[in-house]
Amino acid sequence: MSTTTPAQRRRGPLAAPSLVTLAAAVTLALSGCGGDSGGAAAEPSASASETTVSTAFGDVPVPAEPQSVVALAESALDVALAVGVTPVGTTATRGGTEPPAYLGEEAAAVPVVGTVREANLEAIVEAAPDLILAASGLDQAQYDALSAIAPTVVPEAAAAGDWQAPLHTYAQALGSDDELTERLDAVTERAEAVAADGGLDGTVAVVRWMETGPVLMSSALMPGTLLAAAGASSVPAAAGLGDAPHSDPLSLENLGEVDADHLFLAAFGESGDTALAAAQGDPAFARLKAAQSGATTEVDGGVWTSSSGPIAAEQVVEDIEAAAGA
Repeated sequence: MSTTTPAQRRRGPLAAPSLVTLAAAVTLALSGCGGDSGGAAAEPSASASETTVSTAFGDVPVPAEPQSVVALAESALDVALAVGVTPVGTTATRGGTEPPAYLGEEAAAVPVVGTVREANLEAIVEAAPDLILAASGLDQAQYDALSAIAPTVVPEAAAAGDWQAPLHTYAQALGSDDELTERLDAVTERAEAVAADGGLDGTVAVVRWMETGPVLMSSALMPGTLLAAAGASSVPAAAGLGDAPHSDPLSLENLGEVDADHLFLAAFGESGDTALAAAQGDPAFARLKAAQSGATTEVDGGVWTSSSGPIAAEQVVEDIEAAAGA
């Protein structure tokens, strides 16, 4: 697997044209380069230099050794960096203007070609990718626009608790699924080692603090599954959220819903830090079991409540080990 070098960062954002307009322009340009199509388009098929990946939009032929990858999801960027591929474009983190800070300097050097909500198609065309890794839930219009630029891989939406499945779709497209599997297995083994030592027995809750108040995170997300592997039991409210990633904001008077033996507190943004600091001085917070026993752990809100890649999972299990005294 060859590692690409990101293009030089643009000095300012580019205005994103409409999906329909740019998709039509891209399609017209590509058809002009290819000559007469001679009728209806044939079904895509993989050549000797391609492999086929099963996606939310069917089987997609992709380059066997992609050289220029655009990652339009935080988890896709995480997977790519974990297997040694530096994308030529990515999205800014939710609410920010840069790639996720937890991925370090290598991610910071990747040009931003969109936000979580909207890709900048003009910037993606300029990056000249031969593979695009997009987020689950992409709609048909966005998919058509992106796939007119390069083969686009969109994972099926993950079932509750199966946070690893979309990661494997990205890794298959990069030709590195075995490497990803080894890395994820190692994370699980570390969590299970915590359970074997009995360092995180009892109930646990992951709470994200925002300006609007705290929310309880679902136990089906990546941190919840690793906490379960580490021997902890989620509070009933976290296990009962169904497909929702988190609860509605809680008032301080309702903090009893997160009264667990261990609390992982994930402040989200500067306002979240301020709100958490204020809450920690409130009598309602002081009455929580974890607050009284000193079993509260402050963690990175971006990693613990918005991420699911292998590098993020490694940081989560490091926090679990530290909380358990492993």
